[in-house]
Amino acid sequence: MRSGAQNSARATNLTLVVVAMTIGNALILVSQTAIPLALPSVMQELGVGSSTAQWVLTAGLLPLAGLMVLGGRLADLFGLRRIFVIGTFVFALASLGAGLAPTFEILVLARAVQGVGGALLLPTSVAIVSSVAGAARAGRALGLLGGAAAVAGACGPIIGGALTSAFGWRAVMLINLPLAALALVVTLIVVPRDRRPAERPRVDILGAALLCVALVGVVFGLTQSQVWGWSSPGVYLPLAAAVLSAIAFVVVERRISNPLMNFALLREHRDYAGATISQGLGGMLEMGLGMIFPLILILSIGLDPAAAGLALLPTTLPMVIVAPLAGRWYDRSGGRTPLVVGFALLALAAIALMFGVWAGGLMPLIPGLVLYGIGLAIVLTVNDPVSLDSVPERSRGEVSGVSATAEQFGGALGITLLFVVLQTSYVARLHSLIDESSLTDLTDAQYAQLHEAMDKAEQTGLNAQNFDPSLQPYLESAYNAGTFGYVVTFAATAVIAVLGVASALLLVRRSRVDAPTDMSSPESVFGASASVGSGQR
Repeated sequence: MRSGAQNSARATNLTLVVVAMTIGNALILVSQTAIPLALPSVMQELGVGSSTAQWVLTAGLLPLAGLMVLGGRLADLFGLRRIFVIGTFVFALASLGAGLAPTFEILVLARAVQGVGGALLLPTSVAIVSSVAGAARAGRALGLLGGAAAVAGACGPIIGGALTSAFGWRAVMLINLPLAALALVVTLIVVPRDRRPAERPRVDILGAALLCVALVGVVFGLTQSQVWGWSSPGVYLPLAAAVLSAIAFVVVERRISNPLMNFALLREHRDYAGATISQGLGGMLEMGLGMIFPLILILSIGLDPAAAGLALLPTTLPMVIVAPLAGRWYDRSGGRTPLVVGFALLALAAIALMFGVWAGGLMPLIPGLVLYGIGLAIVLTVNDPVSLDSVPERSRGEVSGVSATAEQFGGALGITLLFVVLQTSYVARLHSLIDESSLTDLTDAQYAQLHEAMDKAEQTGLNAQNFDPSLQPYLESAYNAGTFGYVVTFAATAVIAVLGVASALLLVRRSRVDAPTDMSSPESVFGASASVGSGQR
């Protein structure tokens, strides 16, 4: 009788832990998929254009990418509960700052702080569930956690669109506060206290700093190239700093005894190297197009944010439906074939989207959106077990952190690169169309005025009545140039997807372990990367 009561209490405790950690995961995942739907509203209220507004999302991704491995390492050294609580509190405080931000600069700063908090809570949430559940129940518990997180990510566009339409973009930031408070209260009640470390932990602060400088320098330099030009010191100096920091990071990590990233693992395990590259490319497509889609739906097609969120369901629901099927496929055939097929579907999706955006309207885009969702679900599901199954068990925590870092940095880089492609092709095509027409060529001041008017139109779509009469004859050329820019951008995503096919073919093989990660059920699929920050090395 007593044993049954104890088992019931443990089950209840585990359920509460899973609930708290699911909320922690959802804070990050919903933000990543909801914020793009709020950006047009941010642009209108704070007076910025789309190329600048991308920093609202990028600012949160960069610290998340640069500090994810460090976050898992800190959890190993100082305690899972302690780091999760700190990360959740930091994220909540930053969400309050973002929701009340009076200027765009403060909003971006608050989003960066959110990224720091996310880098602490995201890896520790998985590890806490694994630790509390124990080996016998970890698979099911982690499956529930991952499945709920996937549903949260899929609902992000709907949540972001609905909140923005009903209350404005600030509600997308402030909704995190009650959720974070609930996660903190439950965590402090049900998650066991951390043990004090036996000896003073050593943290690779220098490596983390160098990695952050490298990531931020690349993204900042590329982004500002469209604002200041490539010859500006504000562009080439950050890029140079990024290159030097990356070189220094490699040198430091190869020499210290307890590095953030073990480069020997990448050399010795081809599957791990291939999956890391694949994760970065998948992140580029996932988050880069996550920024492009709302612009097409809201500006070009004229949907409101809530309707745009619903229109994006074909890109997110496949993660819930396709992931278990992709997991079983991995069990049968290894990682190469699913990754090749997944990236091939993403390339086909890009081609379909090129034709869809050229045709105009929502319905021609649906086939491409569905192919994109299926292909991305396969790639993101299979990447983790390919990495984990190819390395020794003692290294799986680090490998999971590196995989998450690759995805987040790939996302930040994808947003930047695709915006550079979109902006460059749009401007070049606009000048070409005006030169080829009978219209009088615009002066530099008029081009700037047209660009500003187009930025303002990104909240409600193109409406000729809202433009200066002197600019109205140029709107057709501007619209056609925008369509051309989207076509070129989707062509660039096809190139990224083909690179994914090539990396999988060249590097990924069948995992060389006796007991591969179980991918036969939804629970095991979503729990495949359970060892992040867990100390199970």
